Amino acid sequence: MDKMFKSILKKHAKSFYFAGLLLNKETLNDAAILYAFCRQLDDAADIGTINNELNKFNDLVKDYKANNSKDPIHQAFKNLQVKYQLNQKFINDLIEGIASDTHFKQPDNMKDLIYYSYQVAGTVGALMAKILGANHNQAWRFAIDLGIGMQLTNISRDIKEDSNNNRIYIPKDMLPENFLANDMADEKNLDIIFNVTQKLLNIAEQYYQSGMDGIYYIPHHNKFSIFIAATLYNLIGKKIVKNKNTYLKKRIYLNTFEKLIVLMKNYLFNNSKYKEDEPTHETERLHAPYLLLK
Repeated sequence: MDKMFKSILKKHAKSFYFAGLLLNKETLNDAAILYAFCRQLDDAADIGTINNELNKFNDLVKDYKANNSKDPIHQAFKNLQVKYQLNQKFINDLIEGIASDTHFKQPDNMKDLIYYSYQVAGTVGALMAKILGANHNQAWRFAIDLGIGMQLTNISRDIKEDSNNNRIYIPKDMLPENFLANDMADEKNLDIIFNVTQKLLNIAEQYYQSGMDGIYYIPHHNKFSIFIAATLYNLIGKKIVKNKNTYLKKRIYLNTFEKLIVLMKNYLFNNSKYKEDEPTHETERLHAPYLLLK
């Protein structure tokens, strides 16, 4: 069973899996269970939207909420909930966020996009923080920020793929009026699209910085793995900026050599990368008014 969860992580989240190899076996397996749960729902929502058939997604949600689920992923995830006392609010918000993709609506503004990013990725960060042992009562705020930063990177990287599925995650007020999905895939609009992508990645940088500060709360034996995962994902955004003329033609990713260089480069200096003093979360700037969380 452990191999199944890890194979899902390895296939669909290569950067996370690469960094996760630095975790101990139990923590990596538990992280893989969380990812498998999220991936199962996300895939069902995507396929259901394309086929206009959402029964599978709805059935998965019902099965998760049932007391007698036979689904191995749901069984493992429910055990995870008990083991780490995962906050049900984050799980409910995650499901709600994924469900919103089944009746997709382009965000009107950055407030909408940040809240969506919280739902589908910030929640995962908060849940992952518990698995990693970050139990301080403020740790979840920083973990949410790291998830939001990563989601904004995802959106920036997948612009063409999303437009092919008739989705635009870039807020309406950042684009020309009546800008449609086929306009997003049109290279004649490259300058417009690249400029808003840069703006999005600049906003993501603020959330990455906060997320990196929050590594302070992670137990020492897990710090480096999350630092590498965050660094790799952040570098995808930086690689997008360096590849203006090609990033709409092919998906930007880091190859194995690039990942190894990041690992080796930071291994020697990782102690100097972590915040030594307890960080103060900039809630008013990063969460309010986007997230109504206490």
